[in-house]
Amino acid sequence: MNSSISSHRTTLTVSAMAILLLAALLLTLQYSYGVGTTTYSLARYIWINWNENEDMGHGFLILPAVCFLIYHDRKRLLSMTPRCGWGGLPLLIAGLLLFWAGNQADVTFAGLVSIMMVIAGSVWWLLGWDFLKALSFPIGFLIFAIPFPGLDMLVALPLRFIMSKLSVLVLNLLGIPVILNGTGILSAPDATLHLAAGQRFAVDVANPCSGIRSLFALMMVGSLFAHFTLKEAWKKWVLFLCALPLAVLGNFVRILTLTLGTVAFGSEFAIGKNPLTDPSWFHLGAGYLVFIVALIGMMGIAALLERIPSSSGGALKSDQTEASKPISPVVENKPLDLY
Repeated sequence: MNSSISSHRTTLTVSAMAILLLAALLLTLQYSYGVGTTTYSLARYIWINWNENEDMGHGFLILPAVCFLIYHDRKRLLSMTPRCGWGGLPLLIAGLLLFWAGNQADVTFAGLVSIMMVIAGSVWWLLGWDFLKALSFPIGFLIFAIPFPGLDMLVALPLRFIMSKLSVLVLNLLGIPVILNGTGILSAPDATLHLAAGQRFAVDVANPCSGIRSLFALMMVGSLFAHFTLKEAWKKWVLFLCALPLAVLGNFVRILTLTLGTVAFGSEFAIGKNPLTDPSWFHLGAGYLVFIVALIGMMGIAALLERIPSSSGGALKSDQTEASKPISPVVENKPLDLY
C-alpha cells in the first residue's frame, strides 16, 4: 500500500515537472510580435502588459492564486490515481500546432491560448481525465492572465456610453439638469443665469472610467468567490456571470459620486487638476466604490443562491432524516400482569 502511494506521488511529481517545463519552454521561446524584425517571448509580452497596461494590473495575482488553488486541493489530488489518458494527446498536439501557427502569423493571442491548450492536454495525457476535471478551475483561471486584444473598441467604448447615459438619466431624475454630449456629462444651459452648456460643470467618462479595469479584476474575484462559497456548478456560473452587471453597477455609483462631487465642490476637488496625472483624493477614493458595491452584490447573490435547494438535496435530506430517527423498541400487545 505504501509503495503504491509512493509510486503515485512520484508519477505526480514527474508529470508536474514535465508540464511546467514544457509551459516554461513555450513561454520563453522567441515569438514574433510587433512590426519589423523585433521579436519577443510570450513571457516578456505578458510581463510588459502586466506592468504597463493598467487594465492588466491584476495579472500579478494570477500565478499565486493558481498555486494556492492547487495547494488547497492537494489532499484530493494526492488521493487520486494517475492514469494515462490518450484523449489528451490530440489536444496537446493541437496546442503545439496553434503555437506554431500563431508564431508564423504573428498573432500573440493565439500563442497564449495555445499554452493553455498544451497544459490541459498534458494533464489529460500524463495524469488522466479525472485529474483534468479536478484541475479545470486552476487551468481555466489562467485566462485572466492573458491580455485580450481590441478590448478598447469591443468593451471600453460601449461601457462608456452605457455609463454616461445612465448617469445623465439618474441626475435628471434627481433634479440636476444635465445633457449628454458623446460620453461627456455637461450641465444644462441656463438662460436666466446666462450659462452655456457645460459652463457650470463638465465630466467626461473616459476609457479609464468605463469600468473595463474593474471588470476583469471583479470577474477574477467573482470566480474565486464562487469557487469557494458555492458547491453546485450552475450556481458558480450564475455568480460568475453576475460579475459583469455588478461591475457596471459599481462603476455607475462611482461616476455618479464624482459628478455629484463636481456639482457640490467643484471639478478640481472632485476630479483633480488632471484626472490622469494628478487626480484628487476624492477621485481616487471613489474608485474603491466599484469594488465595495460589487463585492456586496456578490455576497448578496451568493446568499440567495445558497437558499435554493439542490436537485438532489430534498431526497437526500429526507433520507438522512429517516436514517436519523431513533429506532423505537417493539412492544408486544400483551395484557399487563398485575400479580
